[in-house]
Amino acid sequence: MEAPHELPQASPLQASPPEIQPMEEHKLAEATAGHQVVPAIPSSTKSLRFPLRPGKAYDGRKSLYTAGPLPFTSQEFHITLLDDDDGSGSERRRRKFKVVIKFAARADLHRLELFLAGKHAEAPQEALQVLDTVLRELPSAIYAPFGRSFFSPDLGRRQPLGDGLESWKGFYQSIRPTQMGLSLNIDMSATAFIEPLPVIEFVAQLLNSDIHSRPLSDAERVKIKKALRGVKVEVTHRGNMRRKYRISELTTQATRELTFPVDEGGTMKSVVQYFQETYGFAIQHTYLPCLQVGNQQRPNYLPMEIVKHNAYEKDDYAQEFGIKISDRLASVEARILPAPRLKYNENGREKDCLPRVGQWNMMNKVGGRNTVLVDAVSRRIPLVTDRPTIICGADVTHPHPGEDSSPSIAAVVASQDWPEVTKYAGLISAQAHRQELIEDLCKVWQDPQRGTVSGGMIRELLISFKRSTGEKPQRIIFYSLIFFVLIRDGVSEGQFYQVLLYELNAIRKACASLEANYQPKVTFVVVQKRHHTRLFAHNHNDQNSIDRSGNILPGTVVDSKICHPTEFDFYLCSHAGIKGTSRPAHYHVLWDENNFSADELQTLTNNLCYTYARCTRSVSIVPPAYYAHLAAFRARFYMEPETSDSGSVASGPAGRGPSASRSTRAPGGAAVRPLPALKDNVKRVMFYC
Repeated sequence: MEAPHELPQASPLQASPPEIQPMEEHKLAEATAGHQVVPAIPSSTKSLRFPLRPGKAYDGRKSLYTAGPLPFTSQEFHITLLDDDDGSGSERRRRKFKVVIKFAARADLHRLELFLAGKHAEAPQEALQVLDTVLRELPSAIYAPFGRSFFSPDLGRRQPLGDGLESWKGFYQSIRPTQMGLSLNIDMSATAFIEPLPVIEFVAQLLNSDIHSRPLSDAERVKIKKALRGVKVEVTHRGNMRRKYRISELTTQATRELTFPVDEGGTMKSVVQYFQETYGFAIQHTYLPCLQVGNQQRPNYLPMEIVKHNAYEKDDYAQEFGIKISDRLASVEARILPAPRLKYNENGREKDCLPRVGQWNMMNKVGGRNTVLVDAVSRRIPLVTDRPTIICGADVTHPHPGEDSSPSIAAVVASQDWPEVTKYAGLISAQAHRQELIEDLCKVWQDPQRGTVSGGMIRELLISFKRSTGEKPQRIIFYSLIFFVLIRDGVSEGQFYQVLLYELNAIRKACASLEANYQPKVTFVVVQKRHHTRLFAHNHNDQNSIDRSGNILPGTVVDSKICHPTEFDFYLCSHAGIKGTSRPAHYHVLWDENNFSADELQTLTNNLCYTYARCTRSVSIVPPAYYAHLAAFRARFYMEPETSDSGSVASGPAGRGPSASRSTRAPGGAAVRPLPALKDNVKRVMFYC
């Protein structure tokens, strides 16, 4: 197999944090101050040897890294920035800054080497951050950065999307520690950009109507403001001088109605008059609103017809940090797990079948199920069918960006039919906005009559399991579906363990609330789909290595080289590709008291992917995690519409009496609204499928 991971090698690096202070009262956003001031340092000094941009990397905040030692340990620089010429003939404003650069330390790559060799337990985040900053310096200079990805119209053919938008090709990159050393994970991506059009043409496309002869409605103003807020633009009425701005607002008044003070005496001048007198430019569309740049205290109005979207111009840059990256994909060893035998019903008789390339045909169901695993019925699944075992899945879905008062929805499902493990009961709960940890796994509250009362989703599902099977679970296998962007240079491993500590503790408390000494063994697995690792057959012409879509075969598992250097994780492609490139699921085992071997857990996970209730195909993530995602997604439709802009989010466990009275606090202190209670007969069926 091949994976998009290249192997970098690094030389020693120096860290020198710059301290930037304005010498006069200038307001320069912290996010942009360093990017404007630090590059100007070399031209500010003639006597000192300070590296030009190649040879240094700046993270835009407090860290400056150089490829070698500077000729000083501490030095003060005075920087003057000139505003762009506004074309009016007036003197350009000068802004002066004092920059103090002090040597902090050499980047400690030795600890990173020990970690990669398995001799150090914790990933050295500082060293990884240094290398990530250096590797981002070049693409940040020549491409348009967006999150962890970089985009350019030169990386592929642009595709028009309508509404003034077009898609650009790009790539994601992230440096990661793996079993084969440092790995640079590269993945292709695409996103929408505003076309480099005059803003007035963009607005016409956005509204899909002719705006050249009529004023805008209130609804159209709102739509334009949402689309343009924060967008970089440049003016076109000053010849070759293309000053750039960022749009902050859209005026409520038409251009012909706008005035502003031109002197300290309060003399007012209209925008139309100002552009005619200063630039000789006659504004044609005076009935349209202006774009507002700057702030409310000192507004700057730009008519739409003089503004064009910034086309992301490129800068030149060359790295000199001694970091070498192989241009070959990583070659990894993979295994193909066999498909499990399935039992189904045909004309009143139970029959077995063996799926071929992740799919099979079936006419009827077995006792309300599509299929069951033959090994489950015959109790041949290690560490599952020998003792009562409950398999759980959990997920949290969040509202769309911009829905600041909507709740996050948590869902937990658990198997109810041991040893078959195909039927799952589900519970849903709303919680604080963008809260990733599931708040209602275990809850304790005070009741005036009953005193201390325990509840929560885990406790209720354990009780339901015993009612269904007559047995208490002696093992718990918990699959938690997490949509963190994978391994943000090691940071999300810390988020993994935050989830583990919170949710494992909740599981422990829920078990102890049933019986004082009831502590079943727990295996806790994080499931990720939103990552950037892909697997390709080494020989694309070998029909025994690919399916009909050209993807790797279902059951392909990789647990070496590109995996974590010290922990138990693996990539599993359990489904057959249909279109595009298959994305394997990443399973990270954070806690395992059941002592699964790698083969046992990988085989169990792969086999469960053949028990999904919706279709006769194996699926890409383990079904309990998939079901939890579906349940959380379905629950969002149960929320009543908000009646005010300040309305908010959800509550305690769905339908659990007193516990529902406990309210989570949403942003701004608003109480969280509970979800409608699920009836008992609904909880016991897979209502989300």
